[in-house]
Amino acid sequence: MKNVITLFSFILFITSCDVVEGPYLIDNGGITPVDTSSNTYVKKVLIEDFTGHTCPNCPAAARELEAIHDVYGNQIIGMALHVSTGFAAPWTGAGKYEYDFRTEWGTEWDDFFDISNAGLPRGMVNRIGYPNEHRLGKNEWLSAVITELEKEIDFGISITCDMNGNEGTITVNTELINDVVGDYNLVVCLTESHIIDWQKDGQTDNEFYEHNHVLRSVLSDESLSISSSYTSGDIIAEPIAINLTTLEQYNIDYSANTAINGNGNSGGWNIENMSVIAYIYDNTTKEIVQVEEAHLMNK
Repeated sequence: MKNVITLFSFILFITSCDVVEGPYLIDNGGITPVDTSSNTYVKKVLIEDFTGHTCPNCPAAARELEAIHDVYGNQIIGMALHVSTGFAAPWTGAGKYEYDFRTEWGTEWDDFFDISNAGLPRGMVNRIGYPNEHRLGKNEWLSAVITELEKEIDFGISITCDMNGNEGTITVNTELINDVVGDYNLVVCLTESHIIDWQKDGQTDNEFYEHNHVLRSVLSDESLSISSSYTSGDIIAEPIAINLTTLEQYNIDYSANTAINGNGNSGGWNIENMSVIAYIYDNTTKEIVQVEEAHLMNK
């Protein structure tokens, strides 16, 4: 896989947004990408991109995420969380920026990790560095990814999806690679990609911007086990029944009734473009120790 993949040149600025440096190159930092097509578990990294559709510098962060993914392939998993009452709030009746990408969980995580107050775009890489060093600008993501990919894994995750129309079951299997003692939670989310809608990109109002990895719903955030002691070889199965119509309506109601300046315009989900992301995090440090992604329709 090539070491140097792309060149961007953006000189953008807006108050409360990060300045986008350029041009810049991305290489693999000396870490050889791993073939993830085999059945062997490998270390994977979650990049949570906190963003907003009227944040002019946020598309550069999304491109950074994709550039890192191009280097390391499926070892990199992205999630876009539209947050804040400024850059992410819909413009009701304006004819543009009227969609509300926000979710209850994105708002909760933004509040807990205090991300948007540091200025968008901003992100977390496996949530390392909490509570003081976890809010990373996009130019810090690659270095954090390289550090994470050097770590050994204690958990392997696999995801199977059995959907019949808008209803079905998602099963997340966690396999213990080593003996582990600790307090861990398993989170299971739904994301959607290839959403075409408005996005401020520099000085451009792009009506046909492609939003990817957008958080749609959190299906579970619960203790991985009632025990704090895990034994190598153990497999923990977590089946989750879902109804996409119900989940979609939940987001619509959140936008209409709870979100600040919301408008209820949060529907239109496309099951063909949805994925399941499952990750395990340490309840003490908040660090994500393993993550996996699978297409909801088993593509």
